[in-house]
Amino acid sequence: MAAAMALQSQQANASCVRLNPGDQDLTASFTMPNVDRPDTRYRVVNVGRISGGFECTAGQTAFNIDAPLAGLTYVRDVQLDSYLYKVYSTGPRSPLIGFSFSVRRAGTTFGGPPIELGVRNRHPGEPLTKTEAMDVDVYMVIFFRGGAMESIPMTDLGTITSSVESDPSQSMQHHVRLEITVPPVTCSLANASHTLDDVLANELAASGSNAKESSFDVTMNCPMDNIDVQLSLADANDPGSSNGQLAPAPGTTAGGVQVQLLRGGQPVQFGQAWSHGWSSKGQQAIPFSARYLRTADPLVPGDVKGEAVLTADYR
Repeated sequence: MAAAMALQSQQANASCVRLNPGDQDLTASFTMPNVDRPDTRYRVVNVGRISGGFECTAGQTAFNIDAPLAGLTYVRDVQLDSYLYKVYSTGPRSPLIGFSFSVRRAGTTFGGPPIELGVRNRHPGEPLTKTEAMDVDVYMVIFFRGGAMESIPMTDLGTITSSVESDPSQSMQHHVRLEITVPPVTCSLANASHTLDDVLANELAASGSNAKESSFDVTMNCPMDNIDVQLSLADANDPGSSNGQLAPAPGTTAGGVQVQLLRGGQPVQFGQAWSHGWSSKGQQAIPFSARYLRTADPLVPGDVKGEAVLTADYR
């Protein structure tokens, strides 16, 4: 009975004080592959720890952790081993970021439970049989988001504060700054050809008249969702072309007529990019149409050909 009472007294009086001064500078910058592995851990980031930041007496001393990182948005919960992480992002396509808090004997391997942003978290502390120096630190766990991701520029995410529950004056700050470079992924565009039905001269009697409009698709193949694609068109044979009118390509024998290229029922504007939006994974059709357009030149029977170049850019 006496021994049990002595142990209870020892635990009740357990405490921690700052030993080595300084705050944790949790600043990380690295490159991450842009792959489609939703909720898969990429890496753990634990830098800037203050070795032996606290000294704790025998027993078990709890810590409170406040993490008001306002620049991050909660996305979802992710299970990793025995822990359920709440993960956050800086934007709609950024990698996902989870946070953990570690209290361990100085010089030992870090590790600890996840913490949630915007609320007070509690860590029960490490049971000790004697007074020891302790490492107290925050670390980040980086996850693939699923679909294409975008880079995070160097961003000051804010400061997390940990403090001894029984004596909040014994505290440490953990300054969080993060930069992740994510190389863009690209889609492929398939070559496409389209043949208009034959047209009679009387169907193109007047300059500016058009005939035989028909639709076709260009196939784009993307390796994953969420690729932000912008598209633009150019005349392959005349960079000065306008109003969707394609300059006569090699093999043209007709005169007074050109092929006009349209998107959404309107002549395309060469050189002006438009947003395709975020891709879906796999093949998707990019719709166009084409028609004959009479010009002011004399009408000469024959074949008319036009060529355009479709370019995809990525943000």
